[in-house]
Amino acid sequence: MKKVCVLCFLTAVLFLLAGCAVSYLPRPETDLEFWIAENVDGVDFSGHREKHGIMGGCEYYGSGYAPAIDESGKTTDPEECVIYTVTAFPDYSSEARHITRITITDPKIRLYGVTLRSSADEIKSAMERNGFGLREDPQRPGSLWINGKYSIYFTAQSIVISVDVSNSSGIVF
Repeated sequence: MKKVCVLCFLTAVLFLLAGCAVSYLPRPETDLEFWIAENVDGVDFSGHREKHGIMGGCEYYGSGYAPAIDESGKTTDPEECVIYTVTAFPDYSSEARHITRITITDPKIRLYGVTLRSSADEIKSAMERNGFGLREDPQRPGSLWINGKYSIYFTAQSIVISVDVSNSSGIVF
């Protein structure tokens, strides 16, 4: 009887763990340094310029990119760059640091074989081939592609890759 109870308990624990597991989006062939949901706890960002102004996380320019200074002396993003947002994941209460958003304005960066300069048909073909579905939103320009918790939003000016981060503890920044 004891063995049956232990076996039932272990089976229940395995089902719970399987339900709580985070599925990661496989890294495609890309020019990006980091990939979405990648754990960066041990990464030394000293070679990256930090972008200030985000609460609850950090933002870093990809290596080789640096902010510009406008006429009034204010720091602005360069016209072409990659910005990585680092926060907790999969929940804001998590201790580990992950890449939870990637903003691309550099047309040389390839993602799933497409760039900012790719046609709508090329983007559609690449996204569908990689398991993404189009979510129509007439209020937003561009195209939003969803695959589970992951989204890739294409506009003429940028590609934004993001992953949903839950807030089950109700953390207020």
